[in-house]
Amino acid sequence: MSTENNATEGWILEQNCRPEWPRWTCLTANVCGLCSTAIWFIVLLPQVWKNFQRRSVRGLSVLWATANFTASLINLFFVFLYIQVPLYSQISSVYSPILEITLLVQFWMYGTQNRKEKIFYAAGCLLLWVAVVAVEIIFHLEDFVEYAAIALWSIETFPQVILNMKLQSTSGQATSSVVIAMVGKTTDFLSTNGLVMPLQYVIMCYFSTSVAYVNGIQVAYYYGNDFLLQDRKLQSDIRIDSMTARNVNGTPKTGMEKANEVNNMSDTNDNIKSNSFENVARATSICILFVLLAGCVVGFCFNLQSFFGLFGPIFILSVLVAAKFYINFCNRKSYKVRAFLTRR
Repeated sequence: MSTENNATEGWILEQNCRPEWPRWTCLTANVCGLCSTAIWFIVLLPQVWKNFQRRSVRGLSVLWATANFTASLINLFFVFLYIQVPLYSQISSVYSPILEITLLVQFWMYGTQNRKEKIFYAAGCLLLWVAVVAVEIIFHLEDFVEYAAIALWSIETFPQVILNMKLQSTSGQATSSVVIAMVGKTTDFLSTNGLVMPLQYVIMCYFSTSVAYVNGIQVAYYYGNDFLLQDRKLQSDIRIDSMTARNVNGTPKTGMEKANEVNNMSDTNDNIKSNSFENVARATSICILFVLLAGCVVGFCFNLQSFFGLFGPIFILSVLVAAKFYINFCNRKSYKVRAFLTRR
């Protein structure tokens, strides 16, 4: 059997092997791939169940869910029309869109938008998906399909990460789904970089794994923060600020006087952060995720024998910094408007 055939044929644990690497690395990588496939069967189930229990999708980004399903739809046809991948990748390519469309149905059922907005958004998505499938089936534009999937899977988690930054909370996400996703991304990364895989899979896996770790860091950092409680506290702070602006005799209060009254009247929701054990656990989790993120960069650079992977963290950091500046600007503007309306 030729070296080329060895890469794609044989027993399920000996497919897509790197001929220059020891046999055990191929077995390990394929086992990781099978584990990743099993994980993708359950990764969104906690999130779907949480949405169902609370009858809400608040705290979740519809753009994240849409990009996720669109990328999976592209990948479904790409896997069966253009490339040859291991069996576990074929199984995952069929199952993933089914679970992800379920999540989109929940946005339709529980979303706060009015019916016209939902119909307009759904119609736009449907047109996009029909166009994508038509391009794949009719025109066989392999390069277009390949890089469309790369782009979507590279940015799919960004909308959710940015929304978490805006809310300063990940309470809309199911923590178990995020943890399962990080485990799945880790095994997927080990599998993709340990086997002979198409370049688009390597790039997609690199970016999606990196952003998944960023999302995990957010879950650890914001753990215990509920954006609904924070919103109520913001409203309370504004009212307190207007109530304590002046003394009884009408003279303006000093900064120290207002600060003392706010501290006395505000209901602090920082009990979790005050727990030293949980602070240590949070810091440890964040450090571990940063190490995994660094390992992701090193592994990608080693696989491609290039320092191209170093641009990944720079790109991700640039997006997050730009989003943070924009969110701060919007928050300052919103706070001033709310304060003005409250004082009236």
